[in-house]
Amino acid sequence: MKCLLLTCILAAPVGALASDHAAATFMKSCLDGGPSFTRTLDAAKREQWPPLAADMAMAFTPVGDPIAIEGWLTRDGSAGTFEAVVAFRAEASGKRVEGCTTAYSGSNAEAFEKALATDVKAKALGEEQGQDTVYKRYSAVIGGRHVAITLTLPRYPKGDDQVLASAVAEELVEN
Repeated sequence: MKCLLLTCILAAPVGALASDHAAATFMKSCLDGGPSFTRTLDAAKREQWPPLAADMAMAFTPVGDPIAIEGWLTRDGSAGTFEAVVAFRAEASGKRVEGCTTAYSGSNAEAFEKALATDVKAKALGEEQGQDTVYKRYSAVIGGRHVAITLTLPRYPKGDDQVLASAVAEELVEN
């Protein structure tokens, strides 16, 4: 079951999450100015990221029926880690939203969460416990936009973890 959680608002400089590579990548890709489908597409072209399989992109997205979705590998796993970025547009409660998700293997889940809470000053809104996973919701304001952030973390982190982080905000309409 997928759900859209519009609950996070952030205000931190791009380099604030440098204490953890995964957190720093999430900040740069998804939180710098808030999630932007167009900006993420431009970054993927500029960086020449290889495309991510559509079924994987959907698996990493917190919406069930996106209007548009694109995903890329930013690390292919050859160095023992996996990293991907997914950008999407969707409709939620009659409003168009855009979002960005990053997925990592080999990350320190505790450091990621700490960086989000302390460096970004994200407000914790709640969590749900799964058998092996914890879903944590945060709120923040980034670039004047309310941003919902959801972290999917292992229930028992080991320091070499899989982390999924999503940011969703109302779509920016540029003139």
